[in-house]
Amino acid sequence: MLTEQLFSAYLGELYGIAFFTAFAEKYSDDKHINNWQKLILVEQVTARHLKTGLEKLGISCPDSHPVMEGKGRHDAEKWLSLEWPALVDTMASWVEPYALKYRHQAQRAQQHSDLFLLVQEHEDAILAFLRGEQSKRTNSEAALDSFLSRYHCPGNQ
Repeated sequence: MLTEQLFSAYLGELYGIAFFTAFAEKYSDDKHINNWQKLILVEQVTARHLKTGLEKLGISCPDSHPVMEGKGRHDAEKWLSLEWPALVDTMASWVEPYALKYRHQAQRAQQHSDLFLLVQEHEDAILAFLRGEQSKRTNSEAALDSFLSRYHCPGNQ
């Protein structure tokens, strides 16, 4: 059960990479490209750590998953036409239930707590970024930067 939750989260990272990549490639307002790139990196870093942790438990993780990646691109296509404020509001309401779900899983986890904490912190960082954008804070990327400073080793992408 616990490893199934973590594997599902891993597949969600593959979805997220495809989702945010679609925005990086196609979103009409180029001034947000750095945001998309940072969100992609958060997903990639999380996927890499989950893959390493799951494979240590004997669970094989594919490098790609066409169904999840296709779903990520398809879902992004539905929102590409939204202006930034509407897009941020839409994404925040979409991410919040996942943040709560992952927080509860991390709190209940008695095994693999480091992996559950990783998943929680990654989703919390994305939600904090979106909330920062909603409130028009000047440094909404701080939560993403903080997550990356804890989990990302440059040169190991």
